[in-house]
Amino acid sequence: MIPARCLTTCEDEEDENTTRVAMILGGDQPPACGEKTLLMAPKVKLSSGYDMPVLGFGTYKMRGYQCSTAIHCAVETGYRHFDTAFYYENEKEIGEALRTQIQMGNVSRENIFLTTKLWNTHHAPADVIRICQKQLETLGFDYVDLYLLHFPVAYKHMCDEIMKTETDGAIETTDIDYIDTWRAMEELVRMGLVRSIGVSNFNMDQVQRIIQCSSSKPVVNQVEIWPGFMQKDLVDYCRYNGIVVQAFAPLGQPDRELHTPIYFFSEGMKRLVKKNKRTAAQIVLRYLIDYGVVPIVKAANPLHITQNLDIFDFKLDDTDTRALRGIKQKRRIVKYLQVKDHEFYPFELEEEDEPPPPPPEPEPQQPPPQQKRKTIEPQEPPPQQEPAEEGEV
Repeated sequence: MIPARCLTTCEDEEDENTTRVAMILGGDQPPACGEKTLLMAPKVKLSSGYDMPVLGFGTYKMRGYQCSTAIHCAVETGYRHFDTAFYYENEKEIGEALRTQIQMGNVSRENIFLTTKLWNTHHAPADVIRICQKQLETLGFDYVDLYLLHFPVAYKHMCDEIMKTETDGAIETTDIDYIDTWRAMEELVRMGLVRSIGVSNFNMDQVQRIIQCSSSKPVVNQVEIWPGFMQKDLVDYCRYNGIVVQAFAPLGQPDRELHTPIYFFSEGMKRLVKKNKRTAAQIVLRYLIDYGVVPIVKAANPLHITQNLDIFDFKLDDTDTRALRGIKQKRRIVKYLQVKDHEFYPFELEEEDEPPPPPPEPEPQQPPPQQKRKTIEPQEPPPQQEPAEEGEV
């Protein structure tokens, strides 16, 4: 991965024949133009030929004003890679904020890398083009840079607004094969609606099946990766096949009240923070990028938005890396257990995810042995006494 001391840009729209907006500078070299200094991530080339920034801005559970202001702040900070999805129900806000930033001259469309996803209720091949066009209309753009198949299991489709249909607490699914969905997504590339296609939450066997049964392979597999859940085998497999791995929940969803995950609040992490003069989040993001994955990190606080991007002017040494590599591996956070019985469920179930076995039926209790009743010999009645006379004591 390319370390950077400083990343700068003048106006994004420089020459119509170039899409390069960032310069990696070393030492104390000043910006080339001196007009604007931005934090900006280096890029990795996808197998489709397009470049993608190695750090993405996540938007899961962001809605309304919070989402819009976060996108504005992120663009003005230097983020150029944005991740959303039909399921997040925030494509409208994200599209409006990005278009506003384009109109203000802060960024050009060519310098934005925008990802969205095909939701589970739209796996039917006949639905793929229609729903993608609807998402583009919501975003307000002619194309997206990356379109991901969100999950390999297809949900029953009732209408576009219903994300899942449940019966007795179980999600209703269908048997649509994700291979058929993928082939419909390939048509989106030919139509120019999307530039690249990929998958999310797919395991090795499922990715391999797409490679074997389709004319193109995924350029990206977006999966859960954080220091306590590194998925080394999957990452190595994707790397071998030229597939870039994106990491959602890259910090492990820290909770300051519950102090989870433990590693994030540990004494070991505090030592790394003190040594490198960086936040725990900055250290983890730098570690994951050096590991070779593309973190999709979410923040709404302007300070955290800036800090999360300010990670390209330092490097973790071997001791730091070994310490992070030594974090005990935990269980995944996102499990989709409601569809764990589907044939395309991608995750291995662990013991705690399996329903507890039914309690053993109690053995029929034998009636207590009846005690032999003692036979009492009849006794002769005592001799009758004469009734007492009145006044006799």
